[in-house]
Amino acid sequence: MRVFLSYRRDDAGGYAGRLTDALLQRLGPKSVFQDVSAISPGQDYTVAIDRALADSDAALVVIGPGWLTATTPRGTRRLLEADDYVHLELARALSRDIRVIPVLVGGARLPEAAELPDDLQALAQRQALELRNETWHHDVDGLVRSLRGEPVVLAKRPRRLAAATALIALLALGAGAWWLWGPGSGSRTPQGNGGPTGSAAAIPNCAQPAGQAWNRIALGNNATAVDKSDPDYPLRVSVTDAYWRARNGKWQVILGTAVENVGKHVASMGSWRYTSLVVAQRDNDHVMCFSSTAPTSTVQPGIIDDERVGFDVQCMPTGRIALRLQGGLISVTPDTLDPGTC
Repeated sequence: MRVFLSYRRDDAGGYAGRLTDALLQRLGPKSVFQDVSAISPGQDYTVAIDRALADSDAALVVIGPGWLTATTPRGTRRLLEADDYVHLELARALSRDIRVIPVLVGGARLPEAAELPDDLQALAQRQALELRNETWHHDVDGLVRSLRGEPVVLAKRPRRLAAATALIALLALGAGAWWLWGPGSGSRTPQGNGGPTGSAAAIPNCAQPAGQAWNRIALGNNATAVDKSDPDYPLRVSVTDAYWRARNGKWQVILGTAVENVGKHVASMGSWRYTSLVVAQRDNDHVMCFSSTAPTSTVQPGIIDDERVGFDVQCMPTGRIALRLQGGLISVTPDTLDPGTC
């Protein structure tokens, strides 16, 4: 089994990297063609794409929240450009006799035919699969079963996450807007191995950013790092989305993260793992909000926790941004961006 993976790097790069790792574990080495990472310097891009598609049994189109609306520097939708690499990959995949499966991540929806260029409208007729952070392994297993032609059993949404989502929605309706820093105790006192000692002060919960005041931050190609503050309890942290807004003369940034225990022992979780947010080469070391889908402050091996963490920052977050962990550094935005100044 060999699959071709198509995605927009500033939309779903972190998800695509996690999916590639998961597929390689389940399908074996050399089972995934991941665009530029599999093309040697000097190779003709279109020839390499055609060759990879000819050798593939299926094409997975990873669609995040910004896949459809991504724009060029001129302000036109990138998907409407004939030389856009995602347009090129998808058009060539749809023209071949292979399965094309839309894979929805980050809460994205499948575009309607009228929203797509003529040569991509067939995508809207394909059955999509959703990968969710809270049921990641189950969803990936379902994707693999689908690739093999086996029945797919959908995962039930965890009741605790559904209840939290409903509560946030009710608050939004009652207040007329989403709360940013709401009451709560997002920073739990860490317990067990891998965490600091002492009490952690309670901080507010983070809400999902929504509304015109919020600006999406385009993520880098690999917004992932392994926190090795204790080698026996490593955690892989991936930034899955990022937003900023101006607020009372400062700026607020909220990051969505997926934290996977890649070690062999139970590890401690909490806001304390996020040391600072680096904006314009300045560290902003005060976590202002934190929320987690985990019911406790520990995570079992192989389990992924979906978290949100917020910072007040002193500089407009429009340049290079990095997230410092206890034992690692994540380049949230592309390294090619200017660091920016205050």
